Amino acid sequence: MTLDDLEIELRKLPGVRAAGFSERDDVLLVQLQVGEASEAGLPLQASRIAHRHSERPVAVELVRWRTLPATAPAATPASPAPAPAAQPVPGDAATTDAATTTVDLTREPDERRVRLLAVLTFPDTDELEVHLTLDGRRTIGRAAASRGLLGAVEATLDALRAFAPALTLEPAWARPIDVSSDEPFLVACEVSAGPGPARHGIATGGSPIEAAARASLHALNRTLARSLDPEAA
Repeated sequence: MTLDDLEIELRKLPGVRAAGFSERDDVLLVQLQVGEASEAGLPLQASRIAHRHSERPVAVELVRWRTLPATAPAATPASPAPAPAAQPVPGDAATTDAATTTVDLTREPDERRVRLLAVLTFPDTDELEVHLTLDGRRTIGRAAASRGLLGAVEATLDALRAFAPALTLEPAWARPIDVSSDEPFLVACEVSAGPGPARHGIATGGSPIEAAARASLHALNRTLARSLDPEAA
């Protein structure tokens, strides 16, 4: 199986923006980032394509990107804390082995999530900071700003160690994905979490390094949800 060939074929489907791959319990996991105008039968089409390229069972998850309407400001606005940037909303999912079936791969709504507060750069000292929060706790991770997108991933992992010290996290790569000029920056990354399979994440942001930090969280949030200590909050 060649994942590059599989990715090329999947990205030819109407509405598919990007594809990521991972392995879990001898199952190939395929995550597709799709737009609002994607076809209703896309999960089934993608599952059949992935099944042709893999000798093991395949699960396909769709993450649909939606454009949220702007809301008018209140007449007497208060001073609320800044809301976290919108995250992709998981959509349909389909899986197939010998025959095509359907399985729910969406996240639990009450899972605890580490949130990104800010990504800061200091060119004079070649420093990059990623600020994260969880249950009222705040942590800061640092890396060399000259390392670009990979530095943003490294700083995010550095900040995450305060919440999940048992995780062994290593960045593999981070690269931008082409989008139209009127869309936010889109970055994909790969992170290794201990002896298990590599994790892939993809996210948008107001800058490339912010998108890289969000992609790092996207790659690891499911792992973190199982590793976070409830007594550490």
